[in-house]
Amino acid sequence: MNEDGRQLVHLIFGLLIAGAIAFLGREYAIMMLTSGLFGGFIVIDLVDRGYRVPIASAMVDNLERSGRMPGYGSVCFVLSALFCLILFPVDFVVAGVLTLAVLDSVSTIVGMHFGRHRIFNGKSWEGTAGGIIAAFIPLAFLVSPFTAAVAAIVAGITELFSPIEDNLVIPLVVCLVCILFF
Repeated sequence: MNEDGRQLVHLIFGLLIAGAIAFLGREYAIMMLTSGLFGGFIVIDLVDRGYRVPIASAMVDNLERSGRMPGYGSVCFVLSALFCLILFPVDFVVAGVLTLAVLDSVSTIVGMHFGRHRIFNGKSWEGTAGGIIAAFIPLAFLVSPFTAAVAAIVAGITELFSPIEDNLVIPLVVCLVCILFF
């Protein structure tokens, strides 16, 4: 598996989803995410049954972690964005999805290449700090600097310690922080 490539795809798709939510607004973004989820399940079913689906099969072969359902992380990412979009203001959902995309990708890449001090489940201080700093930067353009700092730190801690798939919980955690500190 190519973890750098996997994280680059995670970052790009996350930025695209955040941009689409910001541009389309709640109603159309819900339609887009729901359609993507339905189509994604069809593709996952085909790949899981052994069919070769252009692009999707290559991504599963080269980027998917072994031992997991194909597309599991992507499904969790979209489900979380959809759930948050139903419950929270669009601006907070954009912040949550953007945080997930940036923090998760940067913390993994920094941790893999520069992490020397392991703290939990093979994750490092360097990766966690890198992810928090990287997430703070775009968040500071969307919410107050204080809220951005709290959201980035809480999301970083969540990414580090959560026993639940981080693609599910990080957007929710960021939306809750934004609600609390808005």
